[in-house]
Amino acid sequence: MGENIENRKYPKTKDLIEKFNLEIIHRGDMHYKITSPSIYGIGYELTGFFSEEIDELQTAIQVLGKKETIYLEKLSEERRNEILKKYFKLPFQILILTEETYLTNEFCHCAQKNGKTLLRSKLRTTELTRELKFYLQKELAPEMILENNILLEIFGIGVLINGYEEAKLGATIELLERGHKFISDAHIKVRKFSETELVGYNSSSFKEDKHFLLINKYGEDIDITNQYGLKATRRQKQINILIDLEPWDDKKFYDRLGLDEIYQEILETKIPKITLPVRRGRNLAVIIETAAMNYRLKMMGVNSAQYFWEESKKLIAQNKQKNEEGKIMKGKKLLTVEQFKNELNLETINGEDRLESTYIEFTSVHKPSLALSGYFDMYEEDDTYKGIQVFSEIEFKYLDRMEPRERAKNLMKYLSYEFPVIVLAGVENIPEYFIEIIKENNQVVLRSPYKKVSQLTASFNAFLELYFAPSISIHGVFVEMYGFGVLLTGKSGIGKSETALELIHRGHRLIADDMVKFTKSVTGDIVGKAARLPYFMEIRGLGIIDIKALYGLGAVRIRKRIDAIIELKDYKAENYLSSISYMSGSEKILGNDIYKTTLYMSSGRNAAAMVEIAVMSLMAKRLGYNPEKKYLEGKKSLTSEEIRSLEDIN
Repeated sequence: MGENIENRKYPKTKDLIEKFNLEIIHRGDMHYKITSPSIYGIGYELTGFFSEEIDELQTAIQVLGKKETIYLEKLSEERRNEILKKYFKLPFQILILTEETYLTNEFCHCAQKNGKTLLRSKLRTTELTRELKFYLQKELAPEMILENNILLEIFGIGVLINGYEEAKLGATIELLERGHKFISDAHIKVRKFSETELVGYNSSSFKEDKHFLLINKYGEDIDITNQYGLKATRRQKQINILIDLEPWDDKKFYDRLGLDEIYQEILETKIPKITLPVRRGRNLAVIIETAAMNYRLKMMGVNSAQYFWEESKKLIAQNKQKNEEGKIMKGKKLLTVEQFKNELNLETINGEDRLESTYIEFTSVHKPSLALSGYFDMYEEDDTYKGIQVFSEIEFKYLDRMEPRERAKNLMKYLSYEFPVIVLAGVENIPEYFIEIIKENNQVVLRSPYKKVSQLTASFNAFLELYFAPSISIHGVFVEMYGFGVLLTGKSGIGKSETALELIHRGHRLIADDMVKFTKSVTGDIVGKAARLPYFMEIRGLGIIDIKALYGLGAVRIRKRIDAIIELKDYKAENYLSSISYMSGSEKILGNDIYKTTLYMSSGRNAAAMVEIAVMSLMAKRLGYNPEKKYLEGKKSLTSEEIRSLEDIN
């Protein structure tokens, strides 16, 4: 991937003096090469303790502060001389005294006798140590040259791109056009500053005008400075992730979850590596941008792939448990009271422990009406009456007028039908007799703030009809474009998710990826939403990403009516500009005819742009303008000579 740099230039004593404006007290070897970034503050040595395990006493720059010299001064002259003689015989070469450090004659004599360089700084000990460490870490950082890579800054993330040459150059140019920054290519100097920090530099031999060049293997170099301006360049950037581009291989498995972390070692530092397969219809610039944003999200502690996996396991476990408990009946859809409560923002009055284990089977919503008077024939003859029950103030006023024994008898008989839930419509003062009897029967009772039963019933019916409506799940990606619900379909690997990702970049919204659940609403419209967890998208090579977290709430929508189906297909012809018959028709979903068209993908076509044009064409048709019809009418009006002329041009 690269080569280590030989003949490194190490900083010398004279460089250190010049850099930090140090005063020379005793001149030692001014050309001594500093090979260690270590700074050592003298401590135990002043007590006469010298450990052979401390490497810093051999090669590190020594720093002596005011407190240490005060300590030395308190020692007897004999003891002080003994310690200094032993200390200065150690192999270190440079000792720096900080401001206000007291210097004795013995100190200078020992330094001179042992050939040490003795210097003084105007900085305090902590400041000097910090500045020296920063300087030496930078100057002595391990280095290497990376060949055939491109380093960019994307949303503040240093992205190193290598691999497939044509794809690498094409993606880089588009990323620069999108406003990202170019650091270097061809020969990237990389320095290691810590176990986790690698910095890449532009190591080219710049001319006086300091232009940045993107090297093309065909010899046609691109002047980045001229083309995109200085704002599109940087001299250095920390390397955060590596993107490896390779030609698409149908037989190879590409990461679809993003749970496994893969690394590339550079200077013994692990850099997260993402392998992106390249194929027609795949906008690499958009995917690389998303990879950079997803890395930022991980650095903030949000791992979308891990969250998706954990939530998926919970759903699988819940479904398994329900199956084992016999709660899911084959061919019959059920709704838990817990789901119903959460969707309608209801308050629990009784039966908290039964919310998840009690199921609603019918869409019907009833008031008890005659049942409270003791007439139960409708409950005996029609099971749909055993759905959700609604009580209002009127029901309680009626019950209050009844004789207590008759009231208790009728309520006990009423509750024996085991309704899934009773909802109180804005009832604030619940009678004590009602509280006692529902607790005795462990009946689930919820309360709504709405007092109007008609308003509450309409709200319940709308939700229940949609929930229990006929549904079907279809493999594809569902997006909203220009107010239209558009389902992208096609064989696995054709590029549905990548096309949708670019559409999101263009300002459109994601509704569902992979599996879309369509339901027929009470109005007859076919409405789609995510069959499982919403807002997530799967990109091969990159894994699972969270569109809401990456692009914001404006980039997603929970559900939408479907208006069109666009099927993506491969186009095998060599000349992608050849004429293609774009046939539009319709496809039935839950009995409704949905407009459908087919788009053919090839290496020279931008899939997202084609999808936008197809949807805009549908918009025109809905507004009464049919371009296909206009074209055919115009063609009929042409003379035979004009038709021949057009054919010659084509």
